[in-house]
Amino acid sequence: MTTLAGHCHCGAIRVELETGKPAGELPLRSCQCGFCRRHGAMTTSDPDCRLNIEAAPGSLNRYRFGRRMVEALLCEECGVYVASVIQLENTMLATLNVAGVALDGFSGRSGEPVAYDDETDEDRLARRKARWTPTVLVEASPSA
Repeated sequence: MTTLAGHCHCGAIRVELETGKPAGELPLRSCQCGFCRRHGAMTTSDPDCRLNIEAAPGSLNRYRFGRRMVEALLCEECGVYVASVIQLENTMLATLNVAGVALDGFSGRSGEPVAYDDETDEDRLARRKARWTPTVLVEASPSA
């Protein structure tokens, strides 16, 4: 298992993606929705990985838009879009913005353009369950 680490611009939100694959084998997408385009987002997710997000107290800004099914996590301090999360029963799933957290192993890659405008709510939920990464989100003081 490899751990890829990154953080928002100011360091208040840190991420660790635990994966059994090299970063080059993980999918990289460029969602074409207005939110992702405005943030220059390039996201990855993989149900076989594990994502840990650690946010300093008060550093998370949670934003819901569109169908309001997921929360976009932004840093309250520096404004970086970090990830989008959805809580399903006892499991949190996420797609990680590797551009926002400068995640190791993704520099120089371009995301595959994707558009989800024609999906029904059921289609979106099924896609997220199948593709997004199991996630633990902790709001605590950053590790030394």
